Amino acid sequence: MDDEVPRQPAAETLPAGHKLSRVTLLAEANESADQALDDWARGLDWVEWLFSSIRQRMTHLHFQPPTSTELLRFQIAWEKFAQESLQNLLVPQLIKAWQAAEALQLEALISADVRFGSGLSEGEKNQSLEAGQLLLKATRGARYQGILKQYRLAVEEGRTPGHFLSVWAAVGHFFQLSLTNLIAEYLRLEWQTATRDLPGSPPLNQLPQLTSRLLRNHSPVLRAIV
Repeated sequence: MDDEVPRQPAAETLPAGHKLSRVTLLAEANESADQALDDWARGLDWVEWLFSSIRQRMTHLHFQPPTSTELLRFQIAWEKFAQESLQNLLVPQLIKAWQAAEALQLEALISADVRFGSGLSEGEKNQSLEAGQLLLKATRGARYQGILKQYRLAVEEGRTPGHFLSVWAAVGHFFQLSLTNLIAEYLRLEWQTATRDLPGSPPLNQLPQLTSRLLRNHSPVLRAIV
């Protein structure tokens, strides 16, 4: 499976000729592209540890769960979130931030961070900033952080707000995650945090399909090799 997302930023954002690195996954003969993607994503259990403080301390991130504990109502609310907020605001922001981090363009990352906050309500902004601070704290001790260190310093100096998606993009670059993994693990975090109090803590069974759908809607090419 190839995970390739053509970069389409403004000319002033990324240097000319900067290309997306390709990740190739070989699926089994009887596996679909979604199954291969799901198997690949299962190898990132360490990300759950990285997000543990967010799941423990926050009731939700961007997805505001319904007050009802009925799973069907929750799933309906989640699908609306996926079709609206994820599609139109959150995933585009994560892609912009990731592109800036991959290109080592600190000012582009700061610009995306600042613009993103202007489109959030006060409550949404507070949730985003709290999660961003928790993730920055969880990664403070790592060495040779590159653009993550530069971005962290910009947050500490008040030059950029430090929204979660921007932080996660910089952290993902530091750990050399692909855009597919970056989006999939973010979706998993949203779901796990919001479903924590639901009976049985239901898994997000459609994670590979949702990740693929969001990627396809933002000009990616996903190709299975069997």
